[in-house]
Amino acid sequence: MNTKDTIAEVAQKVLRALGRAASIDEIYAEIVRRKLYEFNTPTPEHVLRTTIRRQTGNVERVDSSDEVLFEMVSDDVYDLSSGIRTTARKRAGSGMKRIQRANDKEEIIKTLMSDQVGVFKEIWKLLLFAAQVGMRNDKRLPLKAVDAGKGIDQSTFGNCPAWPGVLYLMTLAETQNSNCLSGSAEAEDDRVSVFQEYANGGLEILRDFFTGRPLDLDGLLAFIETQKEESAGRLDLELTI
Repeated sequence: MNTKDTIAEVAQKVLRALGRAASIDEIYAEIVRRKLYEFNTPTPEHVLRTTIRRQTGNVERVDSSDEVLFEMVSDDVYDLSSGIRTTARKRAGSGMKRIQRANDKEEIIKTLMSDQVGVFKEIWKLLLFAAQVGMRNDKRLPLKAVDAGKGIDQSTFGNCPAWPGVLYLMTLAETQNSNCLSGSAEAEDDRVSVFQEYANGGLEILRDFFTGRPLDLDGLLAFIETQKEESAGRLDLELTI
């Protein structure tokens, strides 16, 4: 498995290997069979479909990418694009760098995503929430160790209408420097680092809060209430789940 490949890139590999158009189910099955990508989400087919459709030339979406890689040949069946825009400039801000989380937070992540809590069915939703918690409490915590293979493709966050705006706003509030809004690789590194470290800090706050407390929906709602009461962070973020 090449952990640097994006979802779109592994989908391209599958279609090239098949030599024909294929449905989302077929593409996903081949990705799994060949161990090309680890999705880290309970709804991998949905994430795959969203990613492909964002880069499909004859599918209109509000979040469509300028980089056209696929074309839809029939209902939910896709092929490699034969257009000339396959190497076109990618839409600014879509982001190529994967979002990582710290190895020591895997247990709290697993618990928060369990049916016992029943709120965070997708990892990107949990990390967005955790980043809000971290920033509200001014807790930015560097990641000591990560599993690169568990990094989350930013296209997954495309399911959130506020992404990548939230990434830009967090970094702008943190750095107070508009250079973080540029399309350079360095600026993207800074944006991703800010988000990852606030999410890591938020996960630690959640872990500490639930030490000795039951972690269920009622407990999570109680946590949010304590956050509203304390209002400790520099930004008055409205925590939602």
